[in-house]
Amino acid sequence: MLPDPTAIGSYEWSEIGQLLNNLWFYLASVVTLALTLLVAHAVIPSLVSTGHLTQSANLLRFSLTIAALGVLGLALTILAYTVNLARIIELFYDRYWI
Repeated sequence: MLPDPTAIGSYEWSEIGQLLNNLWFYLASVVTLALTLLVAHAVIPSLVSTGHLTQSANLLRFSLTIAALGVLGLALTILAYTVNLARIIELFYDRYWI
């Protein structure tokens, strides 16, 4: 039989708060990445092909793609930090699978 989880102290609560903040930041960065790629590779080409935007609007696609790569790097950094921070759970709950 496995031992019961231990009590959560103030240090653990502050780390859990930071973990939750990182998860929200990760969600925001992934949504931003998706919207940027959607605009760059779906909306702009569609509007250019229908004539609603000029051909020079295609130049914006490259900038949006570079920005999306920057957001992807940010998202991966936040994810790596969040996975490292999730190890705080082991201090008070020794098993991940119930």
